[in-house]
Amino acid sequence: MEAITEYLAAAKRQFEQGLAAYLKEYPCKYEPLWSAVEYALTSGGKRVRPALVYLGADFCGADAASVEHIAQGLEMIHNYSLVHDDMPCMDDDALRHGKPSVHKAYGEGIAMLAGDALLNMAFERLLSVEDVHSYKAASYIAKASGMCGMVGGQCLDLSNIGGVGADYEKIVAINRLKTSALLRAALCGGAVACGCSGEELESLENYADCLGEIFQIVDDILDITSDSATMGKEVNQDCKNGKVTYASINGVNKARAYIKQLNDKAKGALSQYGVRADKLNAFSDYLLNRAF
Repeated sequence: MEAITEYLAAAKRQFEQGLAAYLKEYPCKYEPLWSAVEYALTSGGKRVRPALVYLGADFCGADAASVEHIAQGLEMIHNYSLVHDDMPCMDDDALRHGKPSVHKAYGEGIAMLAGDALLNMAFERLLSVEDVHSYKAASYIAKASGMCGMVGGQCLDLSNIGGVGADYEKIVAINRLKTSALLRAALCGGAVACGCSGEELESLENYADCLGEIFQIVDDILDITSDSATMGKEVNQDCKNGKVTYASINGVNKARAYIKQLNDKAKGALSQYGVRADKLNAFSDYLLNRAF
């Protein structure tokens, strides 16, 4: 566990340095929009998705520097989604990473534009490296983050408010789309950018689908059991918004048991790769342990 924690810390440092350099040279900085974009991108966070991009490259025997553009573009997509998610028309969250949400700091109009700008900046960055594998990765990420993935999951999640028609199957669908899709895009985008095979991609996708469910259910558990100071955002939001989650249906103990099963399944998806999968197996353990 210590080794993966150190890896993630190093990955975060590398990502922050690269992102800062890219933002410094960005050519268009209209205010207050630019300040809101920087605020959204640099206000904190664990940088899980960039780390997964690096892990996808590592799985293929490549170094993190070769997928820096993928990591930055993916994190821009993630942060655009957070800016929009936090707005009153969506989850109505006042805090993000322990600070006021973008719409609280800059107003709803600028927050909406900041999300729009981040999404377009993401594909500027993803397509900035003229390489066929990078282009394939950008296409993969576009599908996973759009209506066939993250945005589709957000749509289902909105209809989950109030518990109308919410059941286990719907919750799994929401988790697989809203959360798993972007984690899959990060890991597999990094691997696709490094020329992974079709068989490797399928294995990584199966792993990432389980990982996304673990990630979301852990988040749901912590929404019940943790506090705002620890989480850096408002807690008990699912209850407040009337959302049904795996943890609210089955209770925290059963949710913890279920994510252990998912972790075994995630590791099973990579069992044929031996030591190549060591970091990914450690990463899923790391996510799992946050719930205990």
